[in-house]
Amino acid sequence: MKEQMGMMGGMMGGMNPMEMMQKMSGMGMKMMDQMGKEFNPMEMCRKMTESVTKAAEMGSYATPEVRALFEDWVGEVEKEILTFVEAEGEVQTKDIAEKLKINEGSVIFFISRLAQLGKIKIKGIVIGENKGEANTNNVVQSMEKASSASRQENSSC
Repeated sequence: MKEQMGMMGGMMGGMNPMEMMQKMSGMGMKMMDQMGKEFNPMEMCRKMTESVTKAAEMGSYATPEVRALFEDWVGEVEKEILTFVEAEGEVQTKDIAEKLKINEGSVIFFISRLAQLGKIKIKGIVIGENKGEANTNNVVQSMEKASSASRQENSSC
């Protein structure tokens, strides 16, 4: 038993278990202070639960026809985004939002989906001026243009 305690002490930098617990507790409190008073884990959990519930309710009302119409609409919006990005080369989310007359949150949904499908390349994301808020300077590039730009960069080395 003494041998095992000695091993544990070595793994914990020579601290006994009580010292380690106190240190961990202090670190946790320090992290909460750094995160600020505006972060409330219970509020975050409540909002997430509400979102899941709302999505489930909406999904249960949608008929197969409504779902098919929605998928058709999503496909059309994606085509418009691809056409715009291909024509411009590189664009920002705010440019797409202005062109399609939708908000940037919706644009981010669509470009995320297009990136997952390998149809576009997202070249940059930066932290916004408001803490935790996405900046409007997300740069989107069509995969076709990204591939040719990559080839040009590699050939100039």
